[in-house]
Amino acid sequence: MSRQARHPFRVRVKVCGFTRREDVDRACHLGVDALGFNFYPPSPRHVSHAKANELLLGVTPPVISIGLLVRPIQSSVEELVRKVPGLRCLQLHGLAAPPEWKVPRPWIAAFAPVGAADLLAIDEFIRASRHIPTPPISVLIDGHAPGLEGGTGKTAPWNLLEGYDPGLPWILAGGLTPDNISQALAILRPWAVDIASGVEDAPGIKSAAKMRELLQRMDQPPVD
Repeated sequence: MSRQARHPFRVRVKVCGFTRREDVDRACHLGVDALGFNFYPPSPRHVSHAKANELLLGVTPPVISIGLLVRPIQSSVEELVRKVPGLRCLQLHGLAAPPEWKVPRPWIAAFAPVGAADLLAIDEFIRASRHIPTPPISVLIDGHAPGLEGGTGKTAPWNLLEGYDPGLPWILAGGLTPDNISQALAILRPWAVDIASGVEDAPGIKSAAKMRELLQRMDQPPVD
């Protein structure tokens, strides 16, 4: 029985940064809700449009495929969805303001806050998004690492996020592993989690054992 069938109201799981077909297949088999594909060239998990299309062959609902872009402009977003039509959602990092143009897929607004002022800036971004053609469907909170974007591997500021409610479903990212996932869920109660390096043997090389362990530990209480 799949995790979806056992836990209809559980926290959703997105694993990001796939580069190999066997890892995509294993994640789908294990019951991951969403697969992330990184289109930010400096990232070690970057994939081309052609490679992403290869990886997406056979990926069907309920699994959702998500394309990650950093500081995107309208033309780059439109090119991505045109060349990788299997993407069902976008994850946009580094936006200074909500896009005034129509985003051609449902999208997630991603942020890497450091202090309380950054959370206020996120709140303002969301308020401003109510007046654009396509508001974001959710908010992702990542860890901050100077010079790194689109998946840092750094832990998000849990002390700031405890009790935080951006008014949209929110996704916790940044430094999550099988060792800290149950505690993160107990403290922060996000709608979903996003994991990349925490289930890898090397950047872009997923570990089936670590993915399985993470999913199992999400169904267990944290260890005090």
